[in-house]
Amino acid sequence: MTRQVLFFSLLVLAAPTPVCAQATGKAAMRLVARERGADYLSRMLHLYGENGVPQPQVWRVVARDRQNAVREFFVTKGAIVAEGVIPPAKANGISGTALPMARLAIDSDAAFIKAEQAARAAKVGFDRLHYQLRCLELSTNAAWFITLLDAQGMKVGEVSVGASTGTVLTQTWFRRPLAVAGGPVPPPPAPRPLSLLERAKAGLSKGTTGVRHGVGNAAGWVQKKVTPTPNPVPPSPAR
Repeated sequence: MTRQVLFFSLLVLAAPTPVCAQATGKAAMRLVARERGADYLSRMLHLYGENGVPQPQVWRVVARDRQNAVREFFVTKGAIVAEGVIPPAKANGISGTALPMARLAIDSDAAFIKAEQAARAAKVGFDRLHYQLRCLELSTNAAWFITLLDAQGMKVGEVSVGASTGTVLTQTWFRRPLAVAGGPVPPPPAPRPLSLLERAKAGLSKGTTGVRHGVGNAAGWVQKKVTPTPNPVPPSPAR
């Protein structure tokens, strides 16, 4: 081996290893099927991923096992790092309809692009996202439900994307859009309506003020009527 070839080989070995891209939601579900049996693909129920930037570090895959129990798998860095059966009392909020794996054309990375486009159109900024993939109510069609958070962890928006069509189904925003330079300034938020208790207090205060003014006026009128008018002092005779 010549010195030039040896030097080049050392450079290749010393080069930093590229960081693996964050796994998508479908990749996490396929890994569970590969590690625990291909039949799991037909029993996938729910998928969760928190704090995606844009993809989460850990995916929580929920599926029914061969004994029909609801089992969860935590997938990160290409491996299942934890798993277990979810007690029935805690599994009530999980959709019982299996995900239509053959029709999941939209993965979490594509869902992120849709959510980002919707946020840009609404002029709402965000820092990270929570993902949830499940079937719609009373339907075998699945959707991505994405929650957008700011740097303080406050919710700024919610976007749902059809997992088969990529269509933005719903979007809700919890921050007033920022003004665009040169564009119209958004109107100020409407004043908060008074609560029933606040309205009652305001009415009571107003009534008390009216009564106080009325009593003062009445007292003045009574004093005017009761107190005799003093006789005018006659002018001094002219000299």
